[in-house]
Amino acid sequence: MNNGAADILLPPEFGIRYQNIEDGQKIGARSVVRKYDADVVIVGSGAGGAPAARRLTDAGFDVLILEEGELHTTESFSTDLIEQSLKLYRDAGSTMIAGRPPIIFTEGRCVGGSTVINGGMSWRTPDRVLDHWSRDLGLNETDPKSMEPYFDEAERILNVEFQNEDTLGMNDKLFVRGAKKLGWEVQDNPRNMKRCVGLNNCGIGCPTGAKQSMLVTEVPRALSAGARMVTSARATKVLFDGGRVSGIAGRFVTPLGRRLGRFEVRARLVVLAAGARFTPGILKRSWLRNPNIGSGLHTHPNAKVIGVFKDRIDPTRGTHQAHQIHHFLEEGLLFGYAAVQPGLLAATTPGFGEEHGRRMELYHHMLTAGVLVEDTGEGKVVMGPDLQPYMRFTLDKSDVEKVHLGVRLLAEQMFAAGAYKVFLPFAELPELKSVDDLGRIDARKHVRHDIELMTVHIMSSARMRKTAQEGVCDSAGRVHDTPGLAIADASVIPSSIGVNPMETIVALALRNADRWIDDLKRR
Repeated sequence: MNNGAADILLPPEFGIRYQNIEDGQKIGARSVVRKYDADVVIVGSGAGGAPAARRLTDAGFDVLILEEGELHTTESFSTDLIEQSLKLYRDAGSTMIAGRPPIIFTEGRCVGGSTVINGGMSWRTPDRVLDHWSRDLGLNETDPKSMEPYFDEAERILNVEFQNEDTLGMNDKLFVRGAKKLGWEVQDNPRNMKRCVGLNNCGIGCPTGAKQSMLVTEVPRALSAGARMVTSARATKVLFDGGRVSGIAGRFVTPLGRRLGRFEVRARLVVLAAGARFTPGILKRSWLRNPNIGSGLHTHPNAKVIGVFKDRIDPTRGTHQAHQIHHFLEEGLLFGYAAVQPGLLAATTPGFGEEHGRRMELYHHMLTAGVLVEDTGEGKVVMGPDLQPYMRFTLDKSDVEKVHLGVRLLAEQMFAAGAYKVFLPFAELPELKSVDDLGRIDARKHVRHDIELMTVHIMSSARMRKTAQEGVCDSAGRVHDTPGLAIADASVIPSSIGVNPMETIVALALRNADRWIDDLKRR
């Protein structure tokens, strides 16, 4: 073998051929309306759109996928936070959910959607939640037994496995140590991966291809089976013909959102998989009258707690979130950790000026963890004067109490692991210096306005319900009273689920696509 670059063995994800893709920016400057025809058009290529596309393509249907973002392949990913954020995230990851308190929200805008930039956590919907959907909401075949084969298939697609011991960093070991000292149950985190070496680059694109996102799984599989894709194509509204959905219309766009030419797709079935923000936006822009569109929004808010340790941790070394704590999941609390990039952490670390600088000097001694709250309150997706969808969410009083409980427990965990100080997400109580200070969290007035929150898990804004009076879709994701229109993303999830939603989205898309295939064959 020669000693050339061509002889270097690369992961198979570096050699994926993305066939049947048309770049909307290359044709978008033309003045004519670009016309397409398909059996099925799917808006979005993330955790819902990509599995649905492959399912429908394998069933023999002509499928066209529209993706607003661009195609960025594994070999193009780098460790440059700013470059990757501009390429892979909507609004470079700076979207806000308005409310009390406001919540930072991030989502992907690229081929593969948010699966390209998430942490890869692959949890099944808890049985108690599935029982609620089946028993209390009356949604057919959503009970644990009925959903089991779809979760099995989702896990095969995602290649779900656990992290190897030699890829764990010191932040993981401290996180586990603190929990075990308090007698809490620690869960190995199932993640969608192959050959993960623990680079901790998950949030800005896996540069080795180890993370089995839709970019390297269902998207190329659907394309190789005959599906087509158009990138840089933003769907704006659903088209109708005689009361039945007949297609979708939109504009080609640049990465910065500048609008180019128009396009129209005629199809027998339109599947919206644009996410829990933009799917309701398309429905509202299309003048669908169901008042439930955009209602019921859940955000799974995340409050951050930072432990500072005397010994150097080097938080970016080692894999991303190999363990979670589900010890308090029945109380609506999930604990996890993450190695947040210094620039991002600085933006949300308490303090100003020299005080802030002194805190950030301790970055390599910091363990950053978060409590994710299974929210009981509901928000809305509303249309702005620019005809774009925006989100509103006010933290419910009971969820304010959950946040305070979760923050207190996480702070206790940090001290149990050996931290000598802890930073909190409260503007009026930013720091604790010992375990004896934990009572200050209980003593402070539990208000919502000064809590710093973020989320990557929004859902339920076009949720499945038995009737149009209760929700937007039926139990198979078909939009009520709108033949030819279905949804395959987090917006159909019937309620807050309390865990990372990727696997739930994949499983529901597979389940519902089977029913759409039957519908198409009957027609």
